[in-house]
Amino acid sequence: MAIERTLEKEELELLSCLLKAIGKNIFDLDKTKVIPLDDGGIGSLYIVHEKKEKDSRRFGAVLYEKEFLDTDRVPILIALNVDQDGDLFELDIWKVDFSPVKLYPRCDD
Repeated sequence: MAIERTLEKEELELLSCLLKAIGKNIFDLDKTKVIPLDDGGIGSLYIVHEKKEKDSRRFGAVLYEKEFLDTDRVPILIALNVDQDGDLFELDIWKVDFSPVKLYPRCDD
């Protein structure tokens, strides 16, 4: 089982940029904890909610989607998802050929 941890720099930058793009500045990312998902090295994250048990949370909606190109020119699709109550739930990263991400996506790409 993966261990809960704080956001790494590039994850924080990506989440901040995605939230800024949709005008949602209501989430405190500095204290956000995540659990990396077992996705073969692609980089998806479960976003921990300090007052909710993981098993009680369900996917609610896609808050934002964006496409990037990895350094090998393979598309990476990103979805920022919220749970049933509108709280951040997952950063879903999907590389279309299912290979590990070579360079973590950046919003300025």
